[in-house]
Amino acid sequence: MASKHDVFLARPRGWRNQVWETDHMQAPVLVDVEGKARRPWITWFTDCSTNTITGVAVTLGDPSRESVLAALRSAVLREDPYGPFGGVPEKVRVGRGKDFLSRTVTAAFDLLDVTVEDLPAYTPHLKGTVEGLNRAVESMFLAALPGYARQPRPGKRASRPKDEVLLDFEDFTAQLLAWTLWWNTEHRPAPLRGKTPLEAWQDDPTPLRDVPAADLWTFTLEDAGTRTLTTRGIRFRNATTWGRG
Repeated sequence: MASKHDVFLARPRGWRNQVWETDHMQAPVLVDVEGKARRPWITWFTDCSTNTITGVAVTLGDPSRESVLAALRSAVLREDPYGPFGGVPEKVRVGRGKDFLSRTVTAAFDLLDVTVEDLPAYTPHLKGTVEGLNRAVESMFLAALPGYARQPRPGKRASRPKDEVLLDFEDFTAQLLAWTLWWNTEHRPAPLRGKTPLEAWQDDPTPLRDVPAADLWTFTLEDAGTRTLTTRGIRFRNATTWGRG
């Protein structure tokens, strides 16, 4: 693919909440779900200026508008147990996934007065912040987990240790949460020149635009089922969403 060999100029970093990027990623890790091995999906939002992960949702089924809305809620809210990152971004870059552009999600972005930039198909370089995060979470975290779906050499079958014990879905989400906290508060991405995402966020004086929690839930919830509040987050259908430290 020619785009893999082209040189692209880096965008100016801008200011916090100027632009977010969002994406789905199917984790290359098998988890135990009632005795069956499944690969969960991660949906997240990241701030392009500070490299913070602002919101995350994890699902067992295919990603959908519900997972986008769950991740969006956790990204925007800054009250406990969320924050300190969040608030309403000026713009969100999305791929051409139908769930990101569904009527429900589009209506939520409209009500929040967020501009949606729908990128052309097959242009991952145009949302390099979240694509970089996808690569980082695999190499820095997922590859070390039991059940990691290693890529075999051509002509070879993947082999798994016979005594390997998979994480269950709740443990997987808890460990991903811990890694997200580490990324935001301890990791020092090269583009931030020695700062953590938290330090870059706190050093940025740009005012934040918050939305009352009650209004946000109205904007971003569908009347489509029961939510359950647990010690590990909010359970809705097959999704778990949580805050960032």
